[in-house]
Amino acid sequence: MKVIWVLENIHNDKGFYSKFNILLLLASVTLWKRNHPTHRAVLYCDDLTKETLTLANAIHLWDEIVKYEHTYKIKRSVFWAANKVKTVFEQREPFVIMDNDTLVFKPMHEYLKDEVLVANLETGKGYYPGNIDQYVKRLSNKVRWQQDSLNVSFLYFPDPKLSEFYARWSLEMMEEFSAMNVPNSQYLIFAEQLLLRWILDNHPEYGSYKSMISTYWDCNKWDWGEDHDKGLWPFPESELYFKHYGPGKRYVIKDATDLGYEGECELLINAINIPDLNLDHITKK
Repeated sequence: MKVIWVLENIHNDKGFYSKFNILLLLASVTLWKRNHPTHRAVLYCDDLTKETLTLANAIHLWDEIVKYEHTYKIKRSVFWAANKVKTVFEQREPFVIMDNDTLVFKPMHEYLKDEVLVANLETGKGYYPGNIDQYVKRLSNKVRWQQDSLNVSFLYFPDPKLSEFYARWSLEMMEEFSAMNVPNSQYLIFAEQLLLRWILDNHPEYGSYKSMISTYWDCNKWDWGEDHDKGLWPFPESELYFKHYGPGKRYVIKDATDLGYEGECELLINAINIPDLNLDHITKK
């Protein structure tokens, strides 16, 4: 199984990297390989990221490094995750792709079969741009968009026909939105997450899907909601097996978690377990 991480320094600036984000990335690949030693870990990145991870004595954690090059007419400040979708588009085999702040604590072999697997499902009424949105109305593909979405911090595609279909449409949508000069990244998650939910709900030929967390994330309340029957583990039990830091990273940086910033970093360093790990060249917290 090919398992992918993507890190592109869109600013080409060494100040882009932070210690905590790099530790999360290294812990993410380390934990996955510990539980899936036969899987092929691949990092898509730019030259500056490769240099940064080489200086950290951590580049060896991946079995393969692929140079990422952006070729689409997409507004990167808004669609900062376009690199991930482009990487999805390039795959021609079943694969896992996960965000750099996603940690999986248990073997997942039994769940990586014939169904798409995502992180969690979302209820997003009033949160995602809808059918009457001034920019959505101008998209060339005229469909009736739903308000429910899903989170792709973890994503398993068993069928490369689906991943290619989804990613092509998503990238085209990002190009269209970029030409409209959309104002914020709500249009990124529309093109990345809400689109995939629509495809999975309206194209049964691509099969069924499940989520790792069997509790809805309520985008409006910004909290976990009701449980459902399309997932593996309800929240908070799910955190025994899987954790996506997401926006919660800011609370770690502010030292506003139970463990605090130093405690969180120590846990990650212990998980990574590289004796000569060196982050002295990364000054940002």
